[in-house]
Parts: sequence; structure tokens; C-alpha cells
Amino acid sequence: MDGDDHRGGLRTPILAEDEASGSNRGLEARGQGARKAGHSSDKALKLILGLQFLEVTAFYGIYLSLIVYLQEVFHGHSASNVASVNYWVGVSYHMPVLGAAIADSFWGKYKTVMIGLSVSVVGMAMVTASAALPSLSPPPCVQNAICAPATLTQKLVFFSGLYLCGVGIGASKAVVISFAAEQYDDEDDGGGKKGPGRGAKASYFSWYYAVANVGMMTAGTLLVWVEAKVNWGLGYGICTSFVAVAVVTLAATAPMYRISPPAGSPWKGVFQVLYAFSRKVKLKLPDDATALYEGEEDAKDPLVRPLHERLQHSDQFRFLDKAAIITDEDLNEDGDRPWRLCPMTQVEELKTLLKLIPIWLTSAVYFVANTQAQTTFVQQGTRTDTRIPAPSLTAVETALVATCVALYNRTSRRLTPLRLMGLGHATAAVAVGVAAWAESRRLRMAGDHERMGIAWLLPQYVVMAISDASLSVGQLEFFYDQSPETMKGASTAFYFVSVSIGNLINSQLVTLIASVTAAGGRTGWFPPEMDDGHLDYYFVLVVVVTVVNFAVFVALAKNYTPKRVR
Repeated sequence: MDGDDHRGGLRTPILAEDEASGSNRGLEARGQGARKAGHSSDKALKLILGLQFLEVTAFYGIYLSLIVYLQEVFHGHSASNVASVNYWVGVSYHMPVLGAAIADSFWGKYKTVMIGLSVSVVGMAMVTASAALPSLSPPPCVQNAICAPATLTQKLVFFSGLYLCGVGIGASKAVVISFAAEQYDDEDDGGGKKGPGRGAKASYFSWYYAVANVGMMTAGTLLVWVEAKVNWGLGYGICTSFVAVAVVTLAATAPMYRISPPAGSPWKGVFQVLYAFSRKVKLKLPDDATALYEGEEDAKDPLVRPLHERLQHSDQFRFLDKAAIITDEDLNEDGDRPWRLCPMTQVEELKTLLKLIPIWLTSAVYFVANTQAQTTFVQQGTRTDTRIPAPSLTAVETALVATCVALYNRTSRRLTPLRLMGLGHATAAVAVGVAAWAESRRLRMAGDHERMGIAWLLPQYVVMAISDASLSVGQLEFFYDQSPETMKGASTAFYFVSVSIGNLINSQLVTLIASVTAAGGRTGWFPPEMDDGHLDYYFVLVVVVTVVNFAVFVALAKNYTPKRVR
């Protein structure tokens, strides 16, 4: 045919014999400009972990005391205070998705983190000024007098700063994780999962989670105490200084990092494949997959992967391969070809995303069980012989998570991310099951007018700490490694969204169960007086949900085919 010569220019076979030399050239080019003089992955990662500690500590230094500040300083009503905190947390924990999209599409990871943290410094400074300057906060309540509510100007300054803080830190939170993991490139991996890079990257994800927990514990003890017992302005000022130090340090140490340009919008590639598929849905796929389009090696479109980043063809979701079928219409050299003809690697990236979504959903359901440690477990503790404050067991769990992470670092080469996630799912069911047994025992003792010791609740926190560390570390590593090249930033953002969704599901489930079990004038599982209810029944329900979710995860994990880079 006349078009054969043109087709030769379009088609780069999927299994080309000369890919080895092209791959070497691609790897060499990829490193130029990124491997600056004095670059050290080890030093860079230690610095990033330090910056993450400052960011997490500052964020939770505001978050953990926010509802108390709104009540005691702004004199807000209880319901409105809870709503204000929920709205702010919701915005903050959904910002990682937007931040990752901006990093992948426009600014790159380093610049996105710098701008995000800088915005949060401005917001925290406004929050600090609101707490420190008398003119920006309501006067203290006078004894036997009505407390003056905050004025419109005072609310505007405080909440503007609060949301700038949430938007800035939220947008950078997931990006800084993938930025750190980016310090290890494909060369570091040694060409396979057993290379030195894989172990080092696994170690980073586990240490990140440990550092984050230490930051939360520091905020929940030291900073909260300074804010409540010493001075709100001083406490918030410390939070501001932490992030300011992080920004200055990140700017001063820029030459130490491997900084990659943005890979292109991940969603653009998804939409291109779906649109191209819709145009060619009636076409027949060729028997030989090498006849499908792969894209020119020197293409300027960032969605066309270099040779060393191209994925091997897979048979899953093979119908999507139609987006890479070359037709006569595709030979026209006009600007909309990417929306008619997609490289095979781009198609494979969409297939990879479709395989990851079900596993991600099981992680979201997992956090229905995980969130019990911060909610119903604490409620249990308040009804025991509380020689220590019930929330203190949460701090115990945080310390145990750090210990589990340290142990995981020693076994990171024995436990794959999927197996680690499986361990997290299984132990979550065990933790809530232990909580159900403890609650049943507590209710029996309450019926005899006795109080159970709070130490009986410790086992469920220990098991949940193992679960938390396993699932979270495994998920962060798994999704970063397996995500399409253009979705490395978004992959870590999905972790925070799964936490948010899990908490939302749990909130709706509690509301539903409380309503259903109290219908017809019955006491229900969640009456005002806990001793009259059946929190143990709710725990059993959560165990059932978690076990079913675990079974689904196991089925998905067994059938999951890892992406393969050529």
C-alpha cells in the first residue's frame, strides 16, 4: 500500500531488537541535570525525612487543638466547632490529589513542595497573629457574663490563615513523599525488585511513616501542652517556625536533590486512551501485538515514554489496545493525532490504573477498622478504671507503630508490599475482634457495678499498631512502584484520600447502625449511656466487614499482574 512508508515512521515495534542500546541512551539522558555535583541519595533522604517531621508536627500542632481553640478562644458553639474542624480536615486531606496533579502536570515535585510549604507559612503566620494579638481575637469571658463571639474580621483573619495552612501543607503532603522516593531511579533498582534500590525505597516508605507518627506524638504532647497551658500564640508560633525552617532548608539544599521535570498530566493520557478507544471500538485487534503503535523515540509529547520507561504488553483489558491501532486516518500529521492514536505504553498505563483501583478501594474500607483506634477505642477507655487518660493509649499505639516500622526495615526484602498490606488487613480484623471481646467483658463487669482496668484495652492497641504500620507502609510503597510513570505523585495522594474515605464510611455506618438499632423505641447499640448499649456488637460488625474486605484483597492480590518495564 502507498501508506506503508508512512506507517514505518509511525510504528516502533513493541519488541524491537535495538531497544537495549536505546534504553541505555535513555537512562543516560534521564540522569543529566539531575545528578548534580555532591548529590547523595542517603543525605537527601535524611534531609527530606527531617522536613517531613517538621511539616507533620506543625500540621498536627494546629489540628489536634483546633476544636479546643474554637471553643475556648473564639467562643463558638459546639456543633459549629465540630463542623468547622470537619470541613477544614476534609479540605486538607483532599488537597494532596490537587497538589499531585499540579506537580505532575506543571511545576514538578520540588517546586510544588516549595510553593505549598511557603503558602502554609503565610497561613500559619496569620493563625499565630490571630492568637497572639488581642485585636484579632475575642476578649476572654468575664465570670458570670456572656462571652463575646468573634467578629467578622477576626474570623476572616483566622480562618483565611487556617485554610491557607491546610491547602499549602495538604498540597505538598503527598508530593514530598513521591519526591523523596524519586531520589531512587530505575538505575538504583538494579533492574529488578531484588536490586538495592528496592530495599532502600522500601526503607524510606517505612521510615517516613515512623517519622510521621513521631511528629504526631510530638504535636499531641509537647505542642498541645504549650498551646493550652502556656500561650496559644507561642504554640502556634512554634508551628509556624517549624514550617519556615523546612522551607529555608529545602531551598538551601536544592543541589543535593535529584529534581525531575513534570511528566505530564496523568489524566490527559487517560482521557486520550478512552477517546481513541471510543473512535476505534468497532475495529478488530491484530493478532500480533507488535503491530500496535508505540510512538517515536524522539517524540516531544511527555506522554510518549522513553524506551527505558515503556511497558510490556499485557493481555488484561486487551480491548483497550484498540486505541493503539494504526489507521489511514492516523497518518495525517495534524495536531489531534494523540487523541486518535495512543502509544501502547500509554494504553498499558491505563490498564495498570484499572488494576490498582480495586486494591485501593480495599484500603479505603480497611480504614473503617483502623479509625476505631481514634474513636470507639477511646470511648471504651473513658468507661474503664482510668488511672491514666484514655487518649494516652493512642500515644502508646503511635510509639508501637514506630517500633513496628523499625522491625519492618529489617525484613523489607522478605515481605513484598502486597504481603505487607495483607498482614495489615488480617491484623485489623484481629484488633477489632479483641476490642469486641474486651467490650463484652467490660459490659458484664459494668452490670455487676465494677469497672474494668484500662490495661485490658492495651492488646487491641498493640495489634492495631502492627496493622497500621503494615498496611500504610505497604500501600505507600506498592502504589508508588506500580503506578503509571505519570501518576507517581498522585499515587501517594491516594493514600490520604483512602484515609478520608474510610473515616467517612465509618461515620455513615455508625449513624446508620445507631438509627436502625434504636428504631421503635429500643435502646440501640449507641445510647447516651454506653453501659446500656452494645458497642461490642458494632465491633463484631466491623470485624465481619474487615474479614470480607480481606478476602477480596487476597483474591485481587493473587490475580494481580505487576507492571513490567522493558
